[in-house]
Amino acid sequence: MLRVRRAQFGLSPQAFYDAAFVPEKVSTDLTPSTAPKLTSTLFPFQRRALQWLLNREGVRWSSRCSNGEPGLEPLPPAPTNNLPLSFSMWKDVDGQLVYVSDLYHIITRDVSAFRKSETIVKGGILAEEMGLGKTVEIIALICMHTRDHLLNSNNDAAPTAPNVRPSSATLVVTPSTLRRQWVSEFKKHAPHLRVMEYEGLKGVSENEQQLVSELVDHDVVITTYNVLQAEIHYAEEPPNRSMRHQRKYHRPKSPLTQIHWWRVCLDEAQQIESGVSHAARVARLIPRINAWGVTGTPVKTNIKDLWGLLLFLQYEPFASSFNIWEGLISTHKELFKPLFSRISLRHTKRAVRDELSLPPQKRYVITMPFTTIEEQYYQTLFRDLVTRIGLDEHGSPIQEGWDPTDPRTVDLMRNALIHLRKAILHPSIGSGPLRRTADQKTKPLHTIEEVLDAMVEQLESSIRTKQHQYLLSKLERGQILEHHSATEEAVAIWQEVVDEVKVIEEECRKQLQDELEKAERAGSARVLMEDADSDAEGNEDADEKKALKKVGECRRKLRTMLDVHHRAIFFIASGYFQIKTDENLTVPDSDRFKELEEKEVSGYETAKNLRKEILHEARTKVLSRMARIKEKASSQSFCEVPEIKLPSFHGLESGRVFENFQLLARALNEQADLIDEWREAIIQLLIRPLVDEEDEAETTGEEYEDSTKIQDELMVYTLALRTAIADRQDAMSGLENERIKYDTRLAERHAKAGQGHAPEKVLALLLQRQKIKEYYQGISFRGIITDLRELATKLRYDAGNGSNRARVELDIVEKQLRLAQEQINAQQKVTTTLERELDTFTGAMNARVEYYRQLQSISDNVAPIDDDAAVDPESKDISNREREDWLRKEVDGMLPKYRYLLHLKQAGKDAEEVCVICQSTFALGVLTVCGHHFCKECIMTWFQRSHSCPVCKRRLSLEMLHDITLKKQELIFHQEHQQENPQASDEDSTLAKFKKLDIYSKFSSRKLEAIQSINLNGPSFATKIDTLAKHLLWLRVEDPGAKSVIFSQFSDFLDILARALGQYKIRYASFKDRYGITEFKENPAIECFLMDARAHASGLNLVNASHVFLCEPLLNTALELQAIARVDRIGQEHETTVWLYLVDGTVEQSIYDISVQRRLEHLGQNVKGKEKEGEFFSEASDLNLEVANSLELQQATLSKLMYKDQSMGEVVDQDDVWQCLFGHVARNEAARDERMNDPAETHVRT
Repeated sequence: MLRVRRAQFGLSPQAFYDAAFVPEKVSTDLTPSTAPKLTSTLFPFQRRALQWLLNREGVRWSSRCSNGEPGLEPLPPAPTNNLPLSFSMWKDVDGQLVYVSDLYHIITRDVSAFRKSETIVKGGILAEEMGLGKTVEIIALICMHTRDHLLNSNNDAAPTAPNVRPSSATLVVTPSTLRRQWVSEFKKHAPHLRVMEYEGLKGVSENEQQLVSELVDHDVVITTYNVLQAEIHYAEEPPNRSMRHQRKYHRPKSPLTQIHWWRVCLDEAQQIESGVSHAARVARLIPRINAWGVTGTPVKTNIKDLWGLLLFLQYEPFASSFNIWEGLISTHKELFKPLFSRISLRHTKRAVRDELSLPPQKRYVITMPFTTIEEQYYQTLFRDLVTRIGLDEHGSPIQEGWDPTDPRTVDLMRNALIHLRKAILHPSIGSGPLRRTADQKTKPLHTIEEVLDAMVEQLESSIRTKQHQYLLSKLERGQILEHHSATEEAVAIWQEVVDEVKVIEEECRKQLQDELEKAERAGSARVLMEDADSDAEGNEDADEKKALKKVGECRRKLRTMLDVHHRAIFFIASGYFQIKTDENLTVPDSDRFKELEEKEVSGYETAKNLRKEILHEARTKVLSRMARIKEKASSQSFCEVPEIKLPSFHGLESGRVFENFQLLARALNEQADLIDEWREAIIQLLIRPLVDEEDEAETTGEEYEDSTKIQDELMVYTLALRTAIADRQDAMSGLENERIKYDTRLAERHAKAGQGHAPEKVLALLLQRQKIKEYYQGISFRGIITDLRELATKLRYDAGNGSNRARVELDIVEKQLRLAQEQINAQQKVTTTLERELDTFTGAMNARVEYYRQLQSISDNVAPIDDDAAVDPESKDISNREREDWLRKEVDGMLPKYRYLLHLKQAGKDAEEVCVICQSTFALGVLTVCGHHFCKECIMTWFQRSHSCPVCKRRLSLEMLHDITLKKQELIFHQEHQQENPQASDEDSTLAKFKKLDIYSKFSSRKLEAIQSINLNGPSFATKIDTLAKHLLWLRVEDPGAKSVIFSQFSDFLDILARALGQYKIRYASFKDRYGITEFKENPAIECFLMDARAHASGLNLVNASHVFLCEPLLNTALELQAIARVDRIGQEHETTVWLYLVDGTVEQSIYDISVQRRLEHLGQNVKGKEKEGEFFSEASDLNLEVANSLELQQATLSKLMYKDQSMGEVVDQDDVWQCLFGHVARNEAARDERMNDPAETHVRT
């Protein structure tokens, strides 16, 4: 209830637009059509606005001033009989006049101070609607009203602060993105003005006073809000502190506050909103005579934002008291309009349309169908997301008690809508079920072919996972039966697993063989090597890496199914043994006994062969690496560490250096022996035979545990060798390897605590290493060489002065220097070779670990079931059966879709489908689990008589059918027409008339076909991207030289679009680019400009563009209008066109319908109360639409239209989210039924 009351009694943003002053058209002749030295001619409404601007600065234009010439003259004093705002006149008990203000809570006999506070404010708020030339109006004001005009008046107040220099300059503060635009506008409209850009104190080499003088000497200074924000500490006075000594350094002060400006203009002034930001605080501190807030959207969040503008204007008492401002907008709302009608002005395009000469604007909406691949992805994502919400595909609750107002439910619906909207633009920017595949983890998905590959791989992975879970459940059910002595039943279940897994296993083998053949055809020889490392970083190209990973993934899937097969065979063999040895079931030495024994032996032999196949890849990899190490060891081709040679002599002055050389050489030579010893130990451990390699002995079940001792020693020796090599590198360069240092200390700390690999061995090897390192602590070859060079420089100087001793000593030092350099070069080469050998050892060690891990996993997987897991066998059996039924149905439902995706991959996206039953092409069809497709009408009729496949006679259920939709790949014009309800009320009837107006015009079908027929030189990226690229290429021919603005609420979509445009040789600029705006305006080769909804684009002038592409419909039309206003503004010389793209049969339809409905409702509101409604309807629909657009902009709170999370797009109200998700469903259902009954839909789709 409280929220309702606030909404009822608070002021809406519309209150400002209703309050802003609009000059009467009769006052146009009060100002000249062109301001002095202004190169442009003003429109009549701009001349009226200029007159108001002049009046707010205390002057007016007169055709005949006191000197007889036309020019400016001061305004006459305001009448003293006008009461200040909020005051009323009363008499006290003595009959004397008193003035009462309920707003200020004051009773006074003298209101002169309040009257003065209103008249002293020079400036105000210029709030022209977007595109009506606020910039030109300000430039005209600058040209017409300079400080020189008031030299003889009292209006030019002297600076009140000390050390502030008066200036005739105007300071313009603008967003960073508009800085260059302001500069170009001054060059265009007032080239005589001296304009300077102030970029802040940072990086300025000249002193403050020189900079102040330079600023004062210009007519206009342009700076940005970022500069103001950065200068907060230079603008505000420092707090007073008692200091013992005088400050030793000069505190810089912002030059902006050292100048008494003639005028300060804040462009896009809504940016100071609350008035508490650093930029807003600095803006208030800047001394000035006249202050202007220039903004088309002064209300950014709510009506309270206007207080920030009053603070900047220093409008008292509001600027000093927030409580008075609160009272104005809450309890004294009737005073709001008188206040802001005095200090703000606003024209709308609708109001001045007859005075404008803007070219006409056309609006088209282009509806397009998905490609088959995108359709499959979108429908899968839609079903998945709505199921998570608790709804079916029609928007109906799946379970009772579903609450649409539950905050969690609303969040789920909003997130679902965001993901669907992103997926429509491109599948890879949504966060749906499409995961990046193995070869795409480091890059986003882009082309449709890549999307299809990912869909196939992801769906296949899901199928294999569920199949695996299904088979494991059956294995577990058999183990439970075996545990409770029902071995024969268990063997029967395990045999079912064998029969089923063989089919899947064969599919995996075929898939692996197909990938190997593809790799062979592509020339990827390394892929065919079974010991190839799938995650190795070699020199292979991207295609070979991709093939290598695909083959590796196929081998992994096959290995998973082989493991299930091995378990089942092993369990069966074990079951035969139990049945054979159970005398209650089998008589010893009987024929049945012998038969079971044969089956047992055969089963274990089969299990052994399967085990070998499972381990084959890992084993081959280990043996290959072991063979290479053995070969190098036998041929002694491992790196040999050369001995470090010592100088044979030294001089007197080089004695200390020689001693260091000697210490280092002896230590490193000793370390070389230690490195050889450790390398030999590692080699011997690595070439030890694997289990079963020699004698084919049966596994013990403890293979992994037995290998851990060898593995521990390998890890320790590898750590020690890596540390020794790093020490050797440190001895060369004098720089310690911090990572090796950290790893060594950590291993030592764990070893002392008895943790980690072979703790005692770690401590022993590190002790050996430390003893050697202590010999040369602080000595390095780099240091020795440096000392020798310094000594040689000194001796060379002494020898030059005639010292024979120095000459002899110099010769010795130079020989030592050459020897040291030779030693360091040789040792560095050896160290690099040692590091490569260490990598080889590490690879072989990891291969052994992986082999034993797999071997241990096989042993663990055939272990008997735990007693705890076999408790309550009946309930466990029931739950397992239920889970198996669910998994089987899931797989049966996925297989048709999987086969269909494979079919698309093989046949191509444009392949047409023919129903096997009626032999006709179809739009809506069904694919069965067995891979046959039919039109939906035929198969549903067939199903009424038979539940088997018409082709292969396989038994089918509804879960085994997958709907497929084939749509014509053609662009369609979409237009809203709604029938008028004959029984509707008058209000509804009025609105219905507006619904017959065309918000979007018709577009020639011939031109649509021409766009669609363009061939793109490159892969397909997505429906909208492809269509947009074709459209831009079509415009090259139809509208040569035209430029376009491409707008979307999702910046990550624009990133993918940018890559596609580059692929198609379409040059673009982006709002993200540092000089993107300038490039787009000045470079004729740039065809389009990419802009997202979060771009601070208010005020941005892109009139060199004549086309606007809206990549998706927006619920908040104000965002769309912000983009359109970049081109539809004064200065535009060409007819403009807005193209809206939406995809048929998606949530975009619902969003578009709601958006159109709202603008039509605004039109209906505008008609209410008009006497001649028929005359209004006869006006051009463009004017009517401008009314709706203006209302939409004025009522919107721009800062609340987008979520703060940049990935979420526009805000959707709770009341709209369900309609956005499901509003299009009923229309689609009706359209499908119509297509099924329309014989014309059987034509071939192109």
